[in-house]
Amino acid sequence: MSTLENAAAILSLFAQRQTNFSQPGISFSDVVAQLELPKSTASRLLKTLESQHWLKRDPHTRHYHIGSLLLKVAGFYLSTPLVESTAMAMRRLDHLSICTGYIAVLEGCEGRVMRALPGKHFMHVVTPVGALSPAAETSVGRALLARESDEQVRSHYAEGYRVQSPGSPQTLDALLKELARIRSRGWSLARNEILPGISSLATTVCNKHRSETVGLCLSYPSLSEGQPCAPEVLAALIAVSRTLGETLGDSYWEPIRQLPASAM
Repeated sequence: MSTLENAAAILSLFAQRQTNFSQPGISFSDVVAQLELPKSTASRLLKTLESQHWLKRDPHTRHYHIGSLLLKVAGFYLSTPLVESTAMAMRRLDHLSICTGYIAVLEGCEGRVMRALPGKHFMHVVTPVGALSPAAETSVGRALLARESDEQVRSHYAEGYRVQSPGSPQTLDALLKELARIRSRGWSLARNEILPGISSLATTVCNKHRSETVGLCLSYPSLSEGQPCAPEVLAALIAVSRTLGETLGDSYWEPIRQLPASAM
């Protein structure tokens, strides 16, 4: 491997072991054994990484931890409000030319639109920023509810569960069953619910470092009964969600999420 590849492999050890500052860190012996590197190569790499502040060595244990430079760079990314970072990623989606994009957050049993990204399709519909919608009756609301436990969801509806759309889950138990399906596949679908003729697909991303979770949604004109889900829209949404999840360390996106057979 090249010097850069070896350096990347050393840094990967921290991720593989989920090492933090409360733990011993990575030792010289760990690097030699795990990466099967000659001692001279490992020593040279570790000294270089330390001198460039990619790694920091504990003077007492002689173990290595992540250095100040990497922490600063990671801090810049992780300190960005999640609404802003997800909006930037959504704007890069080519599919916004035929869809309307939304970024939303959960407030109790309602979802609030934080960003609207209008598409160019003649049928695009824009829900204004700040608007609240019943979470149980929208794809993005259900996707956000699916991030919570059943007990938390029940607490949101402690005063009663009511929906207006006949296409939405009609009882709290039906909603919980739908949320279980969303958790297993990673995405949510709404078709002709609040807005007749409009469908939407939604996912969620979490930044645990800021305790933030947002919903990502793409809306488009409803398709035929035989194809309730737009496959290219779903693929694009899952791709951007997985990329964001990997960047933020969101374990929700570690499993491989499969597209439904009906969307293929």
